[in-house]
Amino acid sequence: MKDNYEKKIIDFNEIEVPEIIYKYRSSENENHLRFIKNKEVFMAAPSMFEDPKDCKITTRYDLMTNEEAFRFGMKLSKIANPHFTEFQHINDSGKWVNQGIYKKPEFYSGYIQFVNEEYDKRRGILSLTAKPCLDEMWEKYADNSCGICIGYNTKILFKHLGGGGDVAYVDDLPLIMPAPIMDDIEAFHKTVYFKEKKWEFEQEYRASKFFQNPASIKDRQIPIPKEAFNRIILGKNIKNAEHIKEIVKTYIGDIPIYEQKNFC
Repeated sequence: MKDNYEKKIIDFNEIEVPEIIYKYRSSENENHLRFIKNKEVFMAAPSMFEDPKDCKITTRYDLMTNEEAFRFGMKLSKIANPHFTEFQHINDSGKWVNQGIYKKPEFYSGYIQFVNEEYDKRRGILSLTAKPCLDEMWEKYADNSCGICIGYNTKILFKHLGGGGDVAYVDDLPLIMPAPIMDDIEAFHKTVYFKEKKWEFEQEYRASKFFQNPASIKDRQIPIPKEAFNRIILGKNIKNAEHIKEIVKTYIGDIPIYEQKNFC
């Protein structure tokens, strides 16, 4: 599976992002502490998210006109039958459209499920926020303030990861149409950077990555430079504060460490 998401050129001097961006983590979960000990972030697959709609907006093939369906059918034919002549591609696409395959339930339960599963294996998302003092986030993602909040230098982190941006919260998720009706980059942006308003409390920024091949857990563990770290905030209920201070100093160095009760 190949997509042209990375063709978009990003000028990091023009992106408006907060200077510091944050990730809430547990202070006792070893996988969470890898963020410090290994100086890495984890690009999660959408199937790992709590929100069942996050990055899983169904592409509306059924809304294609006959002309659009023909263009899409040509694309499928050239992928599935690279040995066909142009006439054979046209004939194959014409049959596909005339039979209305793209409007049938079995198409959605088969082809779309396959596509979604393949994208899930290749898509990586790092969820962050610009707000380090959100009580709901401390409760939900940092063990009810027993955890930590890692602050990153946003532009260093995003540049290293290949890009990032803020999430738009909407009443109705955007309509996604297949390529070539909708450009791959537009479809990718609408799928990854739009969420329902009920998640607005997270005030999320996110970085995304597309793996050309199915990504293993190791592939999703992305090392980042030490310079990307800006600060650490210790939760007001943390029980192992000295241990966290020690591993921060050992693995990252001398960066500011604050206490939630004083910082917020």
